[in-house]
Amino acid sequence: MMKVEVKGLAELGRKLNELDAELQTKILRSAGKAAMEVVKEDMQRHAGYDKNSPGPHMRDDIKIRSSRAKKYRDGVMITVAPTKKHRMKAIAQEFGTVKQIAAPFIRPALDYNRSAVLKTLTAEIRDALSSYSK
Repeated sequence: MMKVEVKGLAELGRKLNELDAELQTKILRSAGKAAMEVVKEDMQRHAGYDKNSPGPHMRDDIKIRSSRAKKYRDGVMITVAPTKKHRMKAIAQEFGTVKQIAAPFIRPALDYNRSAVLKTLTAEIRDALSSYSK
């Protein structure tokens, strides 16, 4: 049995680069989605809500998506945002309009939870590396 001891992000990156590209992508996707769950919950708490609207609300349609990063080889991009159906509402709330004052909820959700995201990300990657390296 092989024991992996990882300290710090640089060492995590080196251990991750030693793995197969598909396995690396799988680990990054699952770790990224788990880490961004905190941001999603914060966005749902601060997204606009209209009690009088009969349709689906923007805060109920915030999703976490992952895709391959175009800029980096074997990279993964994790996106937390309202679905396309609520895109215009999200832009109007985040940046404001002529008649509506901006009430940002996307950027502050990431800014306030940055340390929690990094802690969760490193913990998830460490767990995955230890399970795959056995």
